[in-house]
Amino acid sequence: MPFSIDSSERRQLGAALIVEDNPIIALDTQTMLEDLGFAPVKVLTSLAEGIETIAREIYNFVILDVKMGDDTSLKFAEMLLDRGTRFVFASGYSDMAEMPEMFRNHAILSKPYTKDQIQKLIG
Repeated sequence: MPFSIDSSERRQLGAALIVEDNPIIALDTQTMLEDLGFAPVKVLTSLAEGIETIAREIYNFVILDVKMGDDTSLKFAEMLLDRGTRFVFASGYSDMAEMPEMFRNHAILSKPYTKDQIQKLIG
């Protein structure tokens, strides 16, 4: 019989935020984070929404798409650092050499990523 975790046995990791402009990736990521034990998991599709949201809500973990339309999420990432919010970048681009120094050693999930890759980052 396969092993399954009852939802009452699943560890609760707190609230998570996904800032991602691709709706399919966002929904897949939401499911992965919920499966890992995050609740609630909120999805935002724009940086403006994200800035308003983190000004009034607290998250234990954020997955932040590096490139949002024609903009980058680096200013948003700086805000997360200032607040002490744990986050990882997500990117579909292989060349991340142009990242500012403050983010050079920050975790980056390469798209497409898996639940196992996220789990390794959260420990």
